[in-house]
Amino acid sequence: MTQTADTSRRRTEMDARRRFIIDAARRLIGSGAIEEITMDDIAEAAGYTRRTLYAYFKSRDEILMRIFTEDLEARWGMQQAAIEGAGAGIDKIAVWGRSFYTHAKENHHLLRLQLYWDFRGVDRKRAGKEAFAAFESINEEMANGLRSIFELGVADGTLRPDLNTDLCISQYLYSLRAIITRAMSKSYSFASFESDGYVGHFLDLFIRGIRHEGKAQS
Repeated sequence: MTQTADTSRRRTEMDARRRFIIDAARRLIGSGAIEEITMDDIAEAAGYTRRTLYAYFKSRDEILMRIFTEDLEARWGMQQAAIEGAGAGIDKIAVWGRSFYTHAKENHHLLRLQLYWDFRGVDRKRAGKEAFAAFESINEEMANGLRSIFELGVADGTLRPDLNTDLCISQYLYSLRAIITRAMSKSYSFASFESDGYVGHFLDLFIRGIRHEGKAQS
């Protein structure tokens, strides 16, 4: 075997092991408290030693950040496909929200990771420069994508012209996360509701609040 072929084989093997470790960690996120997951837990789930994990990843935070980034990319791809079929800005905003919920139902761990990073904050040093840069890139792309459909709504007249777009985007995103989390929670609630209807009711209220009066409803 030539040196080039040997190097390629080793790289392929390392990539496969990284993928196996990431997938094992993703399964853990779906079954337990994120803050309690340790490198030892991930190593056990992957069938490796803790020392082996450090040969592929700098820290537990790097593993979590890479999972978060991969799954954000997958969600954004799905949302872009859904948004493409909508016409006016107000319609795209509604589709963005519904597709967010659809993805969350199928990928509970991603919403939990989002909330974890929201409240814990991101330690760039622990995550590593490369992992954080990849996360930052997709995060900015998604933020710009959401901003563009709000700007479209203002331009096409389907959104209220007095909206503070950046504030509205932030409040839409964080409120929707909280609503979806509540909808999918199994804990006690004073209100009796069905999850899809609960999220749909919020989206309907939000869309009504930002719609430009006099524009035909979708």
